[in-house]
Amino acid sequence: MTEQPEREEKATRKAWEEVGQHFSNVGKRIGEHYRNLEGEAKTSAETQRQTVNDAIKKVVDEMDKAFTGLGNALRDPQTKDSLNKAAKSLGDALDSTFSGLGERLRKSSTKKDAPGDAGQGGSGSEPSS
Repeated sequence: MTEQPEREEKATRKAWEEVGQHFSNVGKRIGEHYRNLEGEAKTSAETQRQTVNDAIKKVVDEMDKAFTGLGNALRDPQTKDSLNKAAKSLGDALDSTFSGLGERLRKSSTKKDAPGDAGQGGSGSEPSS
């Protein structure tokens, strides 16, 4: 009987590992761009202004390329498949996590609602409103 919860726990862990991997890749790319911009900003005021303008232009150009690439990628069946898998892995991870959490909350709630507990106020350590 303990096999089912263990399988569910492994499936949940695997699903979240996939989500983590996808978002880790995004985080690495953002970090690279940040470090590139940080190194450029160590010059005089005029040079800094020019550097900022260049960086903004570069970001705009890169965003243009990224969105063009995204448009091209969304027309590519393999990319669509990869995106669908990533979205499904996120959905599966969320579903697995919250269904397991809901079950644990229900079990915990039924234990707390045992006969004799109803109407008792507690230890008095919580302040009244």
